Amino acid sequence: MDLDELRKEIDAVDRQIVALFEKRMEISERIAAYKQKVGMQVRDEKREQEKIHQVQNLTHTEFNRQHIEELYTLFISLSRKLQEELTKKS
Repeated sequence: MDLDELRKEIDAVDRQIVALFEKRMEISERIAAYKQKVGMQVRDEKREQEKIHQVQNLTHTEFNRQHIEELYTLFISLSRKLQEELTKKS
């Protein structure tokens, strides 16, 4: 396998990641609407920590475990930011 083929594989994975990220953010929008409807705060630190531990347990190496925390901390931050923006607009 040459470098171009490997890069094509990365490109294919990236397309999937982007699609899944967009789906995750769409769900975050629905969560914002639900939280607003029932009077919940946007931030749920306990849930955030549970989610990070959950995805860390899905990894197979210590390297991945450390970095998945960084990735999901960013995902959660972006989801929270979106929810806060939507809540302010309503």
